[in-house]
Amino acid sequence: MTDSKGYRLYVDLGASQVRRLLKGFGHGVRKIHSAGKGRAVIIHTATGRHLEELLAVLGDVKVSASEEDLDA
Repeated sequence: MTDSKGYRLYVDLGASQVRRLLKGFGHGVRKIHSAGKGRAVIIHTATGRHLEELLAVLGDVKVSASEEDLDA
C-alpha cells in the first residue's frame, strides 16, 4: 500500500466517528484511518482557512499534528 500524500492530524476519536463528523465536508480531507483504539488519522491537504474550518468541525476533540503529542 502506498503512503497517501498530505498532512496528518491525529485525533482522539475512533475512525468511524471522525468519518461521520466529516461526511460531505471536503476541504482537502483525503483519507481517515484508524491509529489504534479510540484514535484516528486524518490525511488532508487543507491549508489556511480550510484548515481552520476543519479544526472547527472537530471542535473540542483533542487534535495534534503528531501521535506523540496526544499521549501527553
